[in-house]
Amino acid sequence: MSRDDNCSSTIAILSFLTGTVIGAGIALLVTPKTGEETRDILMDYGYGIKNKVSELPDNLKVRAEKATEHGRDMIERGKDLIHRGTDLVGQGKGYLEEKKETLSAAIDAGKKAMQEEKSRLAAEIEEE
Repeated sequence: MSRDDNCSSTIAILSFLTGTVIGAGIALLVTPKTGEETRDILMDYGYGIKNKVSELPDNLKVRAEKATEHGRDMIERGKDLIHRGTDLVGQGKGYLEEKKETLSAAIDAGKKAMQEEKSRLAAEIEEE
């Protein structure tokens, strides 16, 4: 879960709560109730909002802990991948060194064979 997802979900929750409060306030103002009934309704509604808001930090804390744990897991996986990459690079270097030596030996053998053939042809030309 990315930081933007956490931020957007928090904004959505707060927007919903704000809209709910505004809607409830307008509904209470336009209904024909007595002042005492309206106060009781508002008090009950206020306690409900208080409970929901008090749960919000716990939810955010749980999400933050999950995000932190996920981040740690990703770091560990990254470290493992780096170690594997380093090992593969070492193996690749060894392979390249081996092939370089083989190629150098083949080039040296080719030079020697060419020099021998050149000497042999020069000797044939002199005999003629």
